[in-house]
Amino acid sequence: MAKKTTETSVIKRTYPEKIDQRLQQIRFRIEEEKADGLFVNYLPNIRYLTNFSGSAASLFILKDEVWFFTDDRYEEQIQTELYELPNLKTFITRDVWDYCVKKKLLKDISSIVFESERLSYQDVINIRNIIRPVKFKPALGIVEPFTMPKSTEELENIRKACEMSEKVFEQVLKNFKVGMTEKELAAEVVYIARKLGSEGEPFPTIVVSGKRSSLVHGSPSEKQIKSNEVVTIDFGCIVNGFCCDVTRVFAVGKSTKEQRAIYELLIKAKDSAIERVRPFVNGKLVDEAARSLIAKAGYGEYFQHSLGHGVGISPHEQPLITFRKDDQIIPEGCILAIEPGVYIPNKYGLRVEDNIYVNRDGAKYLTKAPTELIVI
Repeated sequence: MAKKTTETSVIKRTYPEKIDQRLQQIRFRIEEEKADGLFVNYLPNIRYLTNFSGSAASLFILKDEVWFFTDDRYEEQIQTELYELPNLKTFITRDVWDYCVKKKLLKDISSIVFESERLSYQDVINIRNIIRPVKFKPALGIVEPFTMPKSTEELENIRKACEMSEKVFEQVLKNFKVGMTEKELAAEVVYIARKLGSEGEPFPTIVVSGKRSSLVHGSPSEKQIKSNEVVTIDFGCIVNGFCCDVTRVFAVGKSTKEQRAIYELLIKAKDSAIERVRPFVNGKLVDEAARSLIAKAGYGEYFQHSLGHGVGISPHEQPLITFRKDDQIIPEGCILAIEPGVYIPNKYGLRVEDNIYVNRDGAKYLTKAPTELIVI
């Protein structure tokens, strides 16, 4: 039920300059689509543009205004959280489209575009029925290209999350005991991250060991971790809403010659790929730099997933660093996770994953995996 509409008067007086640039770029795309505005419903994109951290919101980006909608649970929160964007208006309601119609907010609007990858077909049909004769048109990739480059403030949040993850892994190694289950070790990772200040987990923490370490995205189980096994931990931390995504491995008791060789291969593959990273390079070429080394060593069939992806408010963002796509251009200012792996079924798997910042000169490491396989 609609309660009221209020024009914002927020305490936060400054915000990253990058936000104005994003809005300008999005408005240019709206003009290209010959529309009067853009409807944004994907929460990470809303946070990139407004700083809103809640679980319910919608955003309209118009030629001269920004309309922010949320419900009464967040009425107080937005007074101090939203960026003070030029001509920002906030609306408190539980039914955005019904509110727009009843208040005649769309009376001067003839067409609105939406993020076609973020709305279901049924939602689109329902909205069109409500707002007729206003046209509701799909637009692909109308926001994400402009959120890939991070502001200085966003980069700092991710850098802190990366530093936190390094400390988490150090402490996990100290606390590890043979006989712990994968679930217990995963809980330890989460607990330590929270104690160090992480706001949560960007994704469910992965801990797999022994033969189960060949599961690329295996969930932690009740399996006990034994001596002479390798353990893979894939986890992240969150600082002010921004994530990191790292993977670390270690061996228990001792490691084999093959395990050490594969680990060294993955480090070389990762570093070779990162050396290829430059602004405006095609991600497929970066993927190839790592994949070719792994294939040459005889493990190509055991590395089937993409090499990497963007990182930000979501742990997996564009661009994708993969051999499967030809159009993934790496922009200056983005954060990437680079994660080559080798997974031998019913034997074991190893993966290393570091986060990097793409600057004008290439790439800067935000995390640094150990150069040799750790044995504890």
